[in-house]
Amino acid sequence: MKTIFYSVHNFEIKYLTLWCEKYGIKATFIEAHLTKDTLKLSGQHDSISCWASDDLSAEILKELSNLGVKFISLRSAGFSHLDVNVAKQLGLMVARVPAYSPQAIAEHTLGLLMSLNRNLPRAFQRVKDFNFTLDGLEGITLYGKCVGIIGVGKIGEAFAKIMYGMGCKLYLCDLKKDQKLIDNLDAEYVDLKSLLEKSDVISLHCPLTEKTKYILNEKTLAYLKKDAFLLNTGRGGLIDTQALIGKLKKGEIRGVGLDVYEHEESVFAHDHSLKGISDEKLLRLMSFPNVLITSHQAFFTKEALESISKISCENITLFYQGKNIPQENIVV
Repeated sequence: MKTIFYSVHNFEIKYLTLWCEKYGIKATFIEAHLTKDTLKLSGQHDSISCWASDDLSAEILKELSNLGVKFISLRSAGFSHLDVNVAKQLGLMVARVPAYSPQAIAEHTLGLLMSLNRNLPRAFQRVKDFNFTLDGLEGITLYGKCVGIIGVGKIGEAFAKIMYGMGCKLYLCDLKKDQKLIDNLDAEYVDLKSLLEKSDVISLHCPLTEKTKYILNEKTLAYLKKDAFLLNTGRGGLIDTQALIGKLKKGEIRGVGLDVYEHEESVFAHDHSLKGISDEKLLRLMSFPNVLITSHQAFFTKEALESISKISCENITLFYQGKNIPQENIVV
């Protein structure tokens, strides 16, 4: 079961090593991303494993198929970096990790909200500077406020339960309605415009598709309350960054918490402390005092990392053994 693992981070190695050994996978770990320059390393491998930042475009998939690759194990839940139609045409089988730790991402979303609302980064820095004044640190009480959740899969549901426990009124927007959430959380399903107009906190948890790309754009962002919080721990492409910058410049939003960014591939998960970054939109976002950005770390817990490695290796093993991979894991 020879498999090459692309984009392997230091924090993954101990988990991947453990599960590869348990399943008998002959693994090759490389730090480099899958690109047209590195895809030749896949030669003589029936399967490869990829991270969310790897290039699985049509051109790459065709070359992988020519090299004999038959199976791709994604170490992620999302697959917006994969050309699904081309993979299907080529007969490539692709599996993912559908739900490694919804609670981890929901908890991080809450962390962003609380940090923004109570001005924790600023308060921390003040105390470090021996400044114990409270001016400018005023927040709001979240109890009784309205929270709008766009995308109510396992992560959205986990966040909804957290906010319900804090005494918030829930507005949900999704293609499917879950009656249990309506009954148990006193939640109300509404259309996108109504959710944006009514909510004091808006949180994005939907996948990135052709229909959801820039779901928050210049038009839809105009529906937000001027004192609302906006949180995105889903995918960067859900928000039109330039439109968001325009709203921030006008002072028409209370705070923005982002764990994702639409052009994060070349920035996040890398150390730029010596050279700096040249992404003007990201630099502009970082310049606003009411914007808090983390480096796609919402998933980053011990439990999630172990689950990602375990399920990814299970998918590879089942493929080689000719056994059925769980349906929810299969992308193509």
